[in-house]
Amino acid sequence: MIRIVLTGAESTGKTTLAQALSGYYGEPWTPEYVREYVDSLSRPLQAQDLEAIARGQFAVEDAGAAQASRMVFHDTNILSSIIYANHYFGTVLDWVNTDFLQRDYTHYLLCLPDIPWIADAGQRESPAAREQLHGLFKESLDRLKLPYTEIGGEQGLRANDAIRLIDSILETYTASN
Repeated sequence: MIRIVLTGAESTGKTTLAQALSGYYGEPWTPEYVREYVDSLSRPLQAQDLEAIARGQFAVEDAGAAQASRMVFHDTNILSSIIYANHYFGTVLDWVNTDFLQRDYTHYLLCLPDIPWIADAGQRESPAAREQLHGLFKESLDRLKLPYTEIGGEQGLRANDAIRLIDSILETYTASN
């Protein structure tokens, strides 16, 4: 199973790109679970919510993979939850880190913060935080030696670049199987 993860800071076009790639390839995409979780709350997110968010994120990813025939697109994965838990709450959930490292994600598309900021109440902090968070995502991918490609530019360019990359990944997987 090929798992492509759209990752990066807030308001960088991850959801739009995940949906476009899902439509292009006719394969499922999984939403970011924390969005659904936050929308169900009548209060700000708290550190005690992190456990439920992590479990929900893993469940969403697994459900999407179960529906896929050859690939699934994750509109973020648990790495985002790990980064945000540490950034906003100074918290590390050891079991989440362990489970994350045991999962096999094929490739990450790190969305650059080079598109206009779009506010989303309760979900996004600020355009300034977006730059800092982008650095944290890049640093994490590098430190963990995870395969990734930075994707930038307007929506059509991002999609075309992502399709070329995914087509090459598909060719590699087809040739090796």
